[in-house]
Amino acid sequence: MSEHIIHLNWARQGEFSHEGFERRHDIAFKPDVSIPAGGAGNAFGADPEQMLAASMASCHMQTFLALAAKKRLQVESYEDSASAEIAQRDDGKFWVPVIRLTPKAVFSGDKIPDEEAIRAMHEKAHAHCFIANSTSSDVIVEPQF
Repeated sequence: MSEHIIHLNWARQGEFSHEGFERRHDIAFKPDVSIPAGGAGNAFGADPEQMLAASMASCHMQTFLALAAKKRLQVESYEDSASAEIAQRDDGKFWVPVIRLTPKAVFSGDKIPDEEAIRAMHEKAHAHCFIANSTSSDVIVEPQF
């Protein structure tokens, strides 16, 4: 088992009431690594929904790269534009029913996998991604070629 710790810091700025409050806060991952964050749709930092999509995309990528390395494939680059969709459930609560990944890996060297092999690698990466295995959201992986 491993534990992964962040430190979140928020302080009141201005009025704090049921009508509104400042949503800006900082999230520190390590002493010198932090990001500004806020509520959904803010203009100044990452929101929780973006961070959920980022966590999923990052975990999927790390798993995909590990699979490629085990196959002795040479990955030159990898990119993804991930999204988390918010919807309201029948009980009135909001949740993230879908996280969509659109990864694109570029390979070089003697062994270049075809589209079918790349799709299979993404399916296996999804099956072994611990973030994907930790959520009830549907994760749609749409490899780009």
